Amino acid sequence: MSLFGLEFKSREERERDERDYLYRIFPGGNEQKKAVEKELASKLPWVEIRGLMLYYVLMRDAMTGRDEMDFEDAVVKVSKRQRMIKVTPEILKVVREVLDENG
Repeated sequence: MSLFGLEFKSREERERDERDYLYRIFPGGNEQKKAVEKELASKLPWVEIRGLMLYYVLMRDAMTGRDEMDFEDAVVKVSKRQRMIKVTPEILKVVREVLDENG
């Protein structure tokens, strides 16, 4: 239902949308999420893991969402939205490797 441009969803619809989103980001479920987190933490131990995981999720969302961007376009889009970590070329390289391995 939409009212004044706001969309109201039932509890079931919200839960389904959340489940679909999580499946799109981590098709392997919680095990894949933990494996991605562990791999990122081991390859970039000096970067705060919450910020790194947020960056990974935003990148994956941009690359698998409605627009299905390539990596470079996703970097531009996500860089405008995320301010938790300073993204360096080394971080981009590792995130790209992990995205490719888990894509």
